[in-house]
Amino acid sequence: MELYITKCVAGFLAFNQDLKLISYKLFPENEIVDNLLKIEDKEVLNIEKSLIEELEGKYDEINLESNNRLSQYKTINGFEKISINTTNKGGEYLRKNLEEILSKLNFFNNESYPGKIVGIYNEIATIKMKESASEDDKLLIQAINSIDEIDESISKLIERMREWYIIYFPEMDAINNNEAYIKIIAENNNREEIIKNNPDLFKIDYHESAGADINSEDLKVLNNFTKSLYSMQESRREIIEYIENKMESIAPNLKDLVGASLGAKLISHSGGIKKLSMYPSSTVQIMGAEKALFRHLKTGERPPKHGLIYQHPNVRSCNWWNRGKIARVLALKISLAVRRDVFVKKFNPQIKLDFESEVERIEKENPFPKKTKRKREEERTYEKDSSKNKHNKYQGKKKNKRNRKHKKRK
Repeated sequence: MELYITKCVAGFLAFNQDLKLISYKLFPENEIVDNLLKIEDKEVLNIEKSLIEELEGKYDEINLESNNRLSQYKTINGFEKISINTTNKGGEYLRKNLEEILSKLNFFNNESYPGKIVGIYNEIATIKMKESASEDDKLLIQAINSIDEIDESISKLIERMREWYIIYFPEMDAINNNEAYIKIIAENNNREEIIKNNPDLFKIDYHESAGADINSEDLKVLNNFTKSLYSMQESRREIIEYIENKMESIAPNLKDLVGASLGAKLISHSGGIKKLSMYPSSTVQIMGAEKALFRHLKTGERPPKHGLIYQHPNVRSCNWWNRGKIARVLALKISLAVRRDVFVKKFNPQIKLDFESEVERIEKENPFPKKTKRKREEERTYEKDSSKNKHNKYQGKKKNKRNRKHKKRK
């Protein structure tokens, strides 16, 4: 005889092969949400074990509807009878008749069927949102995204600032570094102070400037605008320091391998450090190059060799023919580092050392580019065409020689 055990929002229910409810174990009212969350985390509950042990002596086969592994039930009496399926007949029957079956078990306690179910899952959603909001990697994601937005804003505003300030002090345009440009203006009130406090940069008297003389009100607006840009630069530096510290606390192995900025971008792109740890290294390798990947799938163009990891100095600065190999090794080490950060939570400097030794080996073994299959085919085609042309040219010369002899005879 076969037994079907399945679960629902109320607890665990057992059906015989005729789909008749023969036993059940309901969750205590105040533990429903906690137990459902434990089941979602693939934990085997004690009430499920007790239901199996209670019925195992009466049945030859026990069919469990579960997403757990069979090995998780090996301590239960009658383990040899257990088989696991994602769905079974008992579960399908329960879902079709859920309201009717739970009503007979007095699960609703004078509440409406939809109201009870919706209330339970609303509570589960609230708990998950709180847990998600409390995760450190969510704060890290917001920080690295804010850096990109600040950089974009500063880049646009600095152009406006230069065009504006060149009217008043055109000699300032000789300073190419935007950060230094903003800092000098923000720390001085006018061009006289700038020239006086930076004699190495400006070898002129402030009267010799080719800029226009503007009134104090215009200059005040200009200085306030500059100070706001300088404040944005200071905020950016603080956020970068925050990212460094955050990466050190939640992903020290990843930070050691790729740096804080690139590590944070990988976490942000994947949606969290746990999600990143679940990705295969092949996905990590092309993360950030999705457009190129879809173009390859659609048009047959060459697939991308790397995505965000191109920003790593060992990938970016290597010879082009080694870039794909090094990107693959780096993606593999990133997966290893992230999984160690998530599951082991111990720092291992050997990961970075192994990567560097692999890079050294690849560059040593491949000092020159190898001919691709396509290149070899092109060369063979060219050689065939060349030999054919030589043969035709030789045959043409022989033919011309015979024609000249024939004319002489005539």
